Amino acid sequence: MYRIIFLLVVSFGLQACRGNDKVVGAWEVNDVYRSTIISTNPSDGGKIYQGPPINTMDAANTYEMFSLRAEQTNQGAKTYELLVLLTYFSPWRYYESANLLNKPASTFKVVSREAGVCEQQGCVYKELMAIQVTDTFLREHLDKGFQVTISSKTGVSSDLFVPAQYIKGYLQAVDGPKN
Repeated sequence: MYRIIFLLVVSFGLQACRGNDKVVGAWEVNDVYRSTIISTNPSDGGKIYQGPPINTMDAANTYEMFSLRAEQTNQGAKTYELLVLLTYFSPWRYYESANLLNKPASTFKVVSREAGVCEQQGCVYKELMAIQVTDTFLREHLDKGFQVTISSKTGVSSDLFVPAQYIKGYLQAVDGPKN
């Protein structure tokens, strides 16, 4: 009897953890708003808006950490990018492209690649990428969020979902208080 209950509890727990949660509570809008860091750009005196990271793990045992980042010039022009850090234990994957909503992202760039500590299970590899997005793109996806697929030369890909509540809270921080 206890074994059956234990198996049911474990199976429900595994069912709940099987993928990225696309349903995010409304309270998270406020959390993202409060967690967005606003700093001064040392090179030109403009502003930098760094959103809090979203952390997930995919089926290929890739630790995924991603967030939105914006830079605002002194003249008020803003540029946005999605920063993606993928960490894994296998040979280099060499991520090389991204699809936004199943369409190739034209502004994909690899920012850095790093090989870390090596142990019995292999070495830790990290690849940091940036995908430029527009203000219009973010505002068009305020209600449903959007999915990004990052693909590597070795055929491994990671699907990332940026929830609508994250975008709403982030844009509230970037736009500032409304009077």
